[in-house]
Amino acid sequence: MKFYKEKLSRRVRWPIGVICFSLVYGQVYAQPLTLDTALKLAEQYAPTLRVNSAQIEGAENVVLASGILPNPKLFVGLENYPISGDASWSVTQDGMTMQKIGVMQDFPNRAKRQAEVELAKAELGSVTAQTEILRIELRQKVASAWFKRFYLERKLALYDELFSENRLLSQMTQTQVTSGRTMVADALDPRLESNVLLDQKDDLLRDLKKAKLELHRLVSAEPTENISQIETLSTQAPIISLDTSKLYHHLHQHPELKAYQAEKKTAEAKLRQAQALQKPDWGIEFAYQHRAPEFGDMIGVQLTTELPVFSKKRSGPLIQAALAEQNRITADQEVKYREYLTLLDEGLSDLDALDQQINRTMQKSIPLAKQKVNLQLATYQAGKTNLTNIIAARQALLEQRLRLIDLQQQQAVTKAQLYFAFEEPTLNYVEEQP
Repeated sequence: MKFYKEKLSRRVRWPIGVICFSLVYGQVYAQPLTLDTALKLAEQYAPTLRVNSAQIEGAENVVLASGILPNPKLFVGLENYPISGDASWSVTQDGMTMQKIGVMQDFPNRAKRQAEVELAKAELGSVTAQTEILRIELRQKVASAWFKRFYLERKLALYDELFSENRLLSQMTQTQVTSGRTMVADALDPRLESNVLLDQKDDLLRDLKKAKLELHRLVSAEPTENISQIETLSTQAPIISLDTSKLYHHLHQHPELKAYQAEKKTAEAKLRQAQALQKPDWGIEFAYQHRAPEFGDMIGVQLTTELPVFSKKRSGPLIQAALAEQNRITADQEVKYREYLTLLDEGLSDLDALDQQINRTMQKSIPLAKQKVNLQLATYQAGKTNLTNIIAARQALLEQRLRLIDLQQQQAVTKAQLYFAFEEPTLNYVEEQP
């Protein structure tokens, strides 16, 4: 079974989303919730991704609006209006007097408009990269919650077996007391052990309830407090296969490192904007001029351009600021790359240690603990030891079995963190380990 990297829809349509939720989530209740399904549901209903989707839509619209010419201007006026002489205060007696109407259009220089487009696209790239960062964080959080609940349920399953063994131990103790091979007080030890197991089980039930609610609120659009309404999990955990060479090869493709590329493009666009200030803008005017009937009407055309007298004083500091920002981004990117390289090294080292500990626990610690329990039972039946030693041996075995589950959970979560951050492996469901 594979995890497919789904693209987040950039436009949220609630009616369709509600319909899809009803169809998909209804199936979740009908069948166990796999990690694959949990990830898909979480991405579909995560508020943070919906917020970022709206930001992407806004950035896309900014791109569409960038580089557009400013609105043309309409002007009306009166030129050469006499205020003295024989034609004073008249608009028809002097041939120079005219009523004017026209339009004017400003044309920012091409470099400025192109830099505006590039800046808008760079901002869109930054928002898109942020979406991928949020998506990775969400998937890591869902995977941790899923595995936490899964392994808590495996721990809880141990206690059914332990209570069954406790009842057998109690019966055996009664037999030993009846036959006179042990003290009467020993008959209380199984009951005391049962109380300890019940306390431990209550702690697990409490933690499991929290884990169920935590996972449910990540994958559901309608959180509930009713545990009975929460979906069941698959009985099999996905096995995450990691390729170490791919992890290091894909390190540069981490969204947070790619976000620095978007920041660089933003700084480059600001640099081009500053450089474009050194180039003049221009404009054109077209006017229709109306005079008295005996003089006739006229038209006029006028070109305007900026004189770049103070451009360097204005753009020079902005250019230096943009160059400094580029240097800052490059340095930050290198720092972040080294941080992720360290995290990757540490994660793989942790996995190596966990592999060794899991194998040692399964192949040595648990078999030895079981052997010790059996030897203590045999010795007790022979009347050569007390019941306290048996209970201590059983507790040691329980601790080893619980430790194995903890180690397996740490291994699964660590692999999931690395997987979602650096690689796209295939997840195969296999039978549980013995």
